[in-house]
Amino acid sequence: MYKEEEIVFYNGDIKLVGTLTLPKNKGRHPAIVMITGSGPLNRDEELFEFKPFEIIADHFTRHGIATLRYDSRGVGASTGNVFLSTLPDFSNDVMAAVHYLTNRSEINIKQIGLCGHSEGGIIAPFCASNSDDVAFIILISGVGQSGEKSFFTQNKLIMRADKVSEDKINEVLNLQKKMISQILEGDKETEIESILIDITKKSMNIERSDWNTDKQDLDNTILNQVTCQLTTYNSPWFNYFLNYDPKPKLEKVKCPVLMLFGELDLQVPYQLNKEIMVDALRKSGNKDYTVKVFPKANHLFQYAQTGSPTEYSKLEKKFVSGFLKFMSKWILKHVEIVNKG
Repeated sequence: MYKEEEIVFYNGDIKLVGTLTLPKNKGRHPAIVMITGSGPLNRDEELFEFKPFEIIADHFTRHGIATLRYDSRGVGASTGNVFLSTLPDFSNDVMAAVHYLTNRSEINIKQIGLCGHSEGGIIAPFCASNSDDVAFIILISGVGQSGEKSFFTQNKLIMRADKVSEDKINEVLNLQKKMISQILEGDKETEIESILIDITKKSMNIERSDWNTDKQDLDNTILNQVTCQLTTYNSPWFNYFLNYDPKPKLEKVKCPVLMLFGELDLQVPYQLNKEIMVDALRKSGNKDYTVKVFPKANHLFQYAQTGSPTEYSKLEKKFVSGFLKFMSKWILKHVEIVNKG
């Protein structure tokens, strides 16, 4: 079949642990570093027992393409903390993975690409714009909007898909805008917590009059949810994300680019992001880019009904038809596969 190896590489003091898959044929193979989306995720980008990166890595390797996928900072045996890190840190992790591959005799160092999903689709262009060592990039639900705009867009679309009334949506969005304003101003944790409590109550259809405002009297579910969200919203990662605009880096990408979108993706709606990303690549003078939108696909490229994240756990743990084949076919047009045994 193919060889699978547990590997370790370093970005400074950060240890990153992952899996290297190598095609069975001898020789120097093209390779892809896989970049997970936001948050602490394992090397398979596992969510609700669905393991997208494990499936993609298996498919690529069977088609002659080596892959390297790794646990994000703070997951498994990898060190560091995702929320205390920012996009440049993650980009350096990726380039450390690329550097690791350049020291493997089984890898064609001129054919190392990146495959990023969601936030990984922001990190890949960041890396490619800064390094000639990246031969091509695949952006799965890549992001063109700024972090702040993305935050509001996805929240509005998800609430709409979950059949929240327009009045309630506007109430929640206004609270979120207030919260984001406080976050960007900095040092407002008390105010942010208060706003998050209001947002959580509104989202759960609980009116203020139903609750005592004393934190000790709040239901544990709400308090735990707010505490978890505070960890994210007060983090260096989230602050950087809000302020980051992916377009300038995309405008500097010269290597081949494949952009894949899901028609029902509410976290990264394809209409908005595709237009921005294509415009950026045109400005870069990059003519080797391909765009594909998969019908009825959600953010994880599963067949979906509405695209809401509330569906994820209920859907079949497989990709929409043609997703894997489209990627491998595109890659094989840009690399040389080792055919000798």
